[in-house]
Amino acid sequence: MTTATKPKPLKRDKSLVPLSREHHFGLLFCWKLKQGIANGTPFEMMRQYIQYFWSNILKAHCLEEEVIAKRLLPEDDVNAIRLHEEHQLIEAIIELINEQKILNTSLISTLQQDLTDHIRWEERELFPYLQTVADPEELADISRLLEHDLKEPVDEFEPAFWEKKAKAA
Repeated sequence: MTTATKPKPLKRDKSLVPLSREHHFGLLFCWKLKQGIANGTPFEMMRQYIQYFWSNILKAHCLEEEVIAKRLLPEDDVNAIRLHEEHQLIEAIIELINEQKILNTSLISTLQQDLTDHIRWEERELFPYLQTVADPEELADISRLLEHDLKEPVDEFEPAFWEKKAKAA
């Protein structure tokens, strides 16, 4: 009995590493939302955090990815279309959260799950695809662009509602 060997993972091109670092930060955001729900955090506080994260970190990240996709992929490329549509969906969910008078966990859970799935897709499928189809010089240009445009994200939201609450003795 023989076992099929898995293809060796494609090493991340250095031009996309800053976006991958931000993806880690996005996954941490999703984890914080999940913890907030589990901790029974008031929805208004979670709404404020979602708005904070969108305005200070996520919106600029999505726009950066859109610019990169336009530079590296044809407009009708299925991955470029998916990237754009998923970014629109994430923004629409955040707008719904901001408009709701009374929040419920299902909308926040939807954001958390959809954003997690989106980031995983980008890391596992989109970035390897970009590395195989993009011209190396274009990737180098992207690297120079990201060096100037992306800053290390900083999440200074208080209070840290995602931390476990101490149990009363």
